[in-house]
Amino acid sequence: MEHLVPITTTGNRYSIVQLLRRYWRRTAVTWGLVCVEAMALVAMPAVIGWSVDDLLNDRSTGVVILGALCMLLLLVGAARRFYDTRAYAHIYRTVADELIADQRLQQTPLTAASARVSLFEEFIGFLEESIPSLLNELVALLGTLVLIAVIDIRVFLACLAAAGVTALVHLASESRMFRLNRAMNDESERKVDVLQKGDRQAVRSHLRSIARHQIGLSDLETANFAAIWLALSVVVVYTVVTISLSGSATMGGVIAAVMCVFGFAEAVLAFPLFYGQLVRLREVSARLSRPVVPVERPPVEAPHRPL
Repeated sequence: MEHLVPITTTGNRYSIVQLLRRYWRRTAVTWGLVCVEAMALVAMPAVIGWSVDDLLNDRSTGVVILGALCMLLLLVGAARRFYDTRAYAHIYRTVADELIADQRLQQTPLTAASARVSLFEEFIGFLEESIPSLLNELVALLGTLVLIAVIDIRVFLACLAAAGVTALVHLASESRMFRLNRAMNDESERKVDVLQKGDRQAVRSHLRSIARHQIGLSDLETANFAAIWLALSVVVVYTVVTISLSGSATMGGVIAAVMCVFGFAEAVLAFPLFYGQLVRLREVSARLSRPVVPVERPPVEAPHRPL
């Protein structure tokens, strides 16, 4: 049986790093299955190209291997999802209980405490859904880069250039993304207080603030997407032209190369979502460990009773 962590008001126990350190055994099983699944997906374009070449030469070996690979993906994917739900439900039940006790010890107002418990659910969602997807995309990215380097070094260098553009775009937008998430979370902690007061003007102002921050995040993500997709589009067109005109690739080789580049592009386009989540969770992590100073309210006088 797992023991609860002693309740304290110092330190930051509500971060992705701390949760992973504490529950590394449970997450290691998930990550192992994810890596197997991801490597099978990386091999899929090459196996499909192999199958095409075998069929064109009246052989069935590639098709048999393709079917076996599909069955492996089915078994590993089902096992991972079966285990994930139970593992992360346990983590949420344990750590959410500690978070609630921490908020009581810090005398956090009920509205802020409720908002913080809701924010903590994002950590569990990130661990259960986003990290496996992130690992999958990371393995896919590295695997496809290796395959692309084997197929054509010129396409490989073009992919590296696109990855560099992606990194620069996100580094340039990180601070603004953090500020917008902080403002969004500030409004979340105020929500119940605003609704309880019943002031329609205050409610409208609160909703306008939320909408403004959401639009700001969306506009930032749109600008990032446009810059990244422009770089990836150049790589895709360059790959089709280069491989097709090389004259040395078979039909299956051409299909495998184009699928690898599309796999690379898909992985790169997925990273902005994970990056945005990491920036948001970094702000949430600091917030969960920061005490909230309760608002002092004037004492309510007892009604005067005539003698």
